[in-house]
Amino acid sequence: MKNMLIPFAAAVLILGAVLSAAARALPEAPRPPQDKFKYASMAGCNTKDCHGSEAPKGSPALNEYTVWKGSDPHSKAFTTLYKAPSKAIGTAMNIPKVFESPKCLTCHSKIVEAAQVVEGAKWSVQNGVSCEVCHGPAEKWLKPHATPKESNWSHKQSVENGMADLRDPYDWAVKCASCHLQIDADMIKAGHPRLHFEQIDYNARTGAHWKTEKHPSMQAGFDAKAWTVGQAVSLAEASRNLGRHLSGGAGEDLVKKAREQAAAHLGLLKHVPGFNAAELPADAAKCEELAKAVEGQAKGLAPATEALLSKLAAEDAPKDFAAARQRALAFKALSGKADAKAAIDKLCEMIAVKNEATFDAAKFAAEYDGVRSKFK
Repeated sequence: MKNMLIPFAAAVLILGAVLSAAARALPEAPRPPQDKFKYASMAGCNTKDCHGSEAPKGSPALNEYTVWKGSDPHSKAFTTLYKAPSKAIGTAMNIPKVFESPKCLTCHSKIVEAAQVVEGAKWSVQNGVSCEVCHGPAEKWLKPHATPKESNWSHKQSVENGMADLRDPYDWAVKCASCHLQIDADMIKAGHPRLHFEQIDYNARTGAHWKTEKHPSMQAGFDAKAWTVGQAVSLAEASRNLGRHLSGGAGEDLVKKAREQAAAHLGLLKHVPGFNAAELPADAAKCEELAKAVEGQAKGLAPATEALLSKLAAEDAPKDFAAARQRALAFKALSGKADAKAAIDKLCEMIAVKNEATFDAAKFAAEYDGVRSKFK
């Protein structure tokens, strides 16, 4: 364990620099908390006249629900809880019905009390990670959002009335990372897979129901900015995860893995211009301070470029799975080199989450040399 600890004084000095940078960020007007609004249920979104069209109709496409239902794994998040691996995890954690457990439903769906549902609507956890789980309670914005011209209604007004601003790279990343990188050590001990997350890659594989030509995410440079912001938000969540492992008495191996996850994001961010590099603390409380400091920098970070890949190419191949995964996906997200695509795709096959247990650092390094040679 000793070789994992960072000298306390050095960590404090570096962390102080990061906190100072975060303090210089311009404050934003606070938005009303989403819990003051009620949920309208998915039935308000999935009709053929709204987002349930069978075929795209323009921009927005109005078939977002259809795409989500057919190809987005979020729509199957609840039914996953009925499968044998989920039941086995429940047994190990003494949770007889994981499909009713708040511990599981926090991310596999959302529990909404009847008092928080619009009159006449019905909320069902069986819908999994449905519209309002990500987009926010629609009580105040559902109808005017559906007829913006007639209602003289803007996206900003929707956000002010409970909608999550998923057009903003930061808010988008925070929403995703709050589940995709947040897990307790006892769940991993029970058999739940460790969580790995890379914003751009994940959304490229989930159907991307929002992607139409006029959507902000289709603008030049959006993904490059979202990648940088996503790495910062992921580092913040991974740092919190490390803190929970440290304070919760997780075993040495789990702490080591949590540290590797945070270090994987940090190793990429240190090459982003303007990012104030930090060391990962050995103290749980300092992990939360680091998380807040990194979040304070996230919005102001520059979009990533291929120059970052050249810096990565100058480094040796990572030796642990988390770092190898984030490194490979960085090349996939940011490379514009056609002649490197096949080598990058092959590298990414090696770091699929299902391959974590059989990850071979030497084999990865051999394939990595073929990729890095394209960027030196």
